[in-house]
Amino acid sequence: MSRQRWSSNGNATRKMRARLRAEGRPCHLCKQPIDYSLPPGDPWSFELDHVVPIARGGDPYDYTNVDAAHRICNQRKGCRMPGDASATALPIVRTRLF
Repeated sequence: MSRQRWSSNGNATRKMRARLRAEGRPCHLCKQPIDYSLPPGDPWSFELDHVVPIARGGDPYDYTNVDAAHRICNQRKGCRMPGDASATALPIVRTRLF
């Protein structure tokens, strides 16, 4: 159900992505800069990350619930939230700049 809700309004998603891209924020997970020119699918490319995952009840259209992240960092985070017992199991630390 939440997946359908998230994909139902692509315009709102595009606007949030464009706003984050224009702000040029670093990755909120590893704190390293993001190369916004990388193509989608590259591990170090920009992705919109939901701080409170949609699957955990986060609002997909609330700008305060999104932040910039690297694709690889966002994948490692998965559905975890700050404060989860498993949130510290996989620390997101970027060891090299590519």
